[in-house]
Amino acid sequence: MIFTIIGPSIIWCAEYIGSGEVILATRSGAIFGTSILWAVLTGIFLKFLIGLSGARYTVATGEGMIDMFARMPGPRNWAVWIVLVAQGIAGTIAIGSIASAAGIFVNNLVPFITPYAAGWMVSILAIMIAWSGKFNSLRIVMSILVSIVIIGVLYVSVHVYPGISQLFSGLIPNLPQVPDWAQKPGIDPNPWREILPLIGWGAGGFASQVWYT
Repeated sequence: MIFTIIGPSIIWCAEYIGSGEVILATRSGAIFGTSILWAVLTGIFLKFLIGLSGARYTVATGEGMIDMFARMPGPRNWAVWIVLVAQGIAGTIAIGSIASAAGIFVNNLVPFITPYAAGWMVSILAIMIAWSGKFNSLRIVMSILVSIVIIGVLYVSVHVYPGISQLFSGLIPNLPQVPDWAQKPGIDPNPWREILPLIGWGAGGFASQVWYT
């Protein structure tokens, strides 16, 4: 009985792990370390409120938020088209970022394959699996890759653990400086350009509410 209750919530939580967490959280953590933990918690709190409102709307009405947008006064489906265009652009950038990260990941495992070629290989493989509708092989591959990622995260966490005091100091809102080494590759020295996308994209957001409800 308990699984029938928590089952949907587990699926919902798993869906929230996406490009914001994989790309932006990794990037921001590499630049600022644990000094912006407050931004992560802020994003999670805001997304809790967004998620709660979206879930309640769906439960109360039996429809997704995209149906609500379709009924907004004015020209037919004007809000839906705005959402479609905006999400299309954002989705393209997000998927491109994930493909790039996947290419780099594969390149580190198989160095003789360039990141560019590996990114294309991963993308084409994903399209072929999605087109075939047979996801069992993908599940096996993803289980192996996720296991590698988890081992890597644990390894890095043990070797770069900052200590209790520094960890908790990151919970206090502050505006850290972008380090010099990060500015050289072309990262903007304004820290808000790194922090705001993390708050906005991390822990799920607007796209999750619109499509997955």
